[in-house]
Amino acid sequence: MALSPLRNYHNQIVDALGSSIVSGEFAEGAQLPTEPQLAETYGASRLIIREAMKSLAAKGLVSIRPRTGTRVQPRALWNLFDPAVLGWHSSAPREGLIEDLMELRQAIEPLAARLAAQRATPEDIAAVREAFTAMSAATTRNVYIDADLRFHGAVVRACGNSFIMQLETALSAVWETSFQASSGKWGPDAQALKLHQQLFEALERRNPAAAEKAVLALIDRAVVRIKSNPARQA
Repeated sequence: MALSPLRNYHNQIVDALGSSIVSGEFAEGAQLPTEPQLAETYGASRLIIREAMKSLAAKGLVSIRPRTGTRVQPRALWNLFDPAVLGWHSSAPREGLIEDLMELRQAIEPLAARLAAQRATPEDIAAVREAFTAMSAATTRNVYIDADLRFHGAVVRACGNSFIMQLETALSAVWETSFQASSGKWGPDAQALKLHQQLFEALERRNPAAAEKAVLALIDRAVVRIKSNPARQA
């Protein structure tokens, strides 16, 4: 496999190797090139290569064993909640990945929204309001997605459940992947904005049932947009 030389940066090497593994360029069970080979390929020191491998091992992508070398782990052992791993999946999504992500959202977000409607502080509500205002005013896709991420993150933080709140980092990667997959040609989605407004207003009214209904409708809307995205049908 020919790899393009990169500057001598740890994160770039981790990103290049992680992408190659997730895309299947290095198959499950395959042995990776040796440290000297990778060091030559990337123009990096063996120490940097070794540290990059440790990072990939921490994400569950590889196993490092003395004498037998470094091998790609089975996908079942990969840490899919790691934002980098999920990001690499987004670049080369396997069959069913987006569907799995939407099912995860359906399992977690309705409960978070219901709890947020019961427990949100005035500061929590203000954070959701600010994110919604930014979504409404967005004029580019990236700005809209950034505000959308902040909106959903604010809802999760408002739920008051420490375990669900700790999922925010992982969920941010899930949201970004699903938002990117549901975004075709840029243009504000009036229906999605209306549903975000309904969720926000349900939190303000302290209406758990309405909050749960709104977030489920948002997820359903995302599924519809993903299925109609020409990029997903190519």
